[in-house]
Amino acid sequence: MTATWPEGVIARYLTVGGATVDITHQYNVLTPPEAYATLASCTGCPATSEHSHYRMVWGMTAQREEHHPGAADRDALAWAQAHAEKCRAMPKQEA
Repeated sequence: MTATWPEGVIARYLTVGGATVDITHQYNVLTPPEAYATLASCTGCPATSEHSHYRMVWGMTAQREEHHPGAADRDALAWAQAHAEKCRAMPKQEA
């Protein structure tokens, strides 16, 4: 029987040790209702990787911020896959 995913988890990878790497969107008061980042975090060890949805673009005379949530999601998923392939940490047992 599979356990339900925690609220907000949009993707999940199983690590070699049996923990999971969960992908979530991060929100703050400055960017509602849009997420500002995609976070990959391992439930077996303290490893995390945050990927911003906003990228600075430099022009000839100015800079601007562009919103790229798809790129952030892809980067977080790639990090999660790579981490899950090598992490041997076991998930903490529930009490």
